[in-house]
Amino acid sequence: MFQLTRSWKMVYHLHMANISSDSRVVYSQIQKVSIEQGKSPTIQELVDSLGLSTRKVVAALRELEDALIIKRSQYRSRSIELIAELDEENGKAKDSSVSIPIVGTAPGGHFLLAEQNIEDHLNIPTRLLKGKRDVFLLRVAGDSMSPFLEDGDLAVVKQQNTASSHEVIVAVREGISSEYEATIKEFVPLSGNQVILNPINKKYKPIVETKENVQIQGVVIGAIKMFGEN
Repeated sequence: MFQLTRSWKMVYHLHMANISSDSRVVYSQIQKVSIEQGKSPTIQELVDSLGLSTRKVVAALRELEDALIIKRSQYRSRSIELIAELDEENGKAKDSSVSIPIVGTAPGGHFLLAEQNIEDHLNIPTRLLKGKRDVFLLRVAGDSMSPFLEDGDLAVVKQQNTASSHEVIVAVREGISSEYEATIKEFVPLSGNQVILNPINKKYKPIVETKENVQIQGVVIGAIKMFGEN
């Protein structure tokens, strides 16, 4: 879990144990094949090329994935993606970071990432994003999504304009004053032309909207929690 102090200094804790020798060999082969062939190897190809058992290759992939060095999809055979470099000397991941925009809680128009809405930028280690791109941070206002998101937290949002049922989304909708406002809610599409924007905090009622009035701008993939007053 990310932790962010009030002075906007990030403190994060990662599993930094040395990677096993089998995992280093598997990592090197993934890197080699990806560079030479422009695609990742399958598990069977790793087994055949390295002379390791399937069990050892699968265990190595799991270790690399847990260490946020690779990411995989269960739906594709060639789904291994390198998301961090491995330092061959100490057997640990090399961290790089990416600057992510922090968007205010009250955007003045339809588009959250308009220049006037960006308050600041925050450098986040790329490994913690697990290969996801087009990410922004949205400051949370209120407690409608408590305890998942508390007032003052930063929601980590993958920018996209579609969502699956029950994903937590960031949407822009027309408010009571006819000003457009951003909201974070669970997304529940209904049959016909309506959707439910569902708060996690049960003291608030679900919001029923027409699909035309809800513009999805991202899916929440994590949170930076606020602790202390430093």
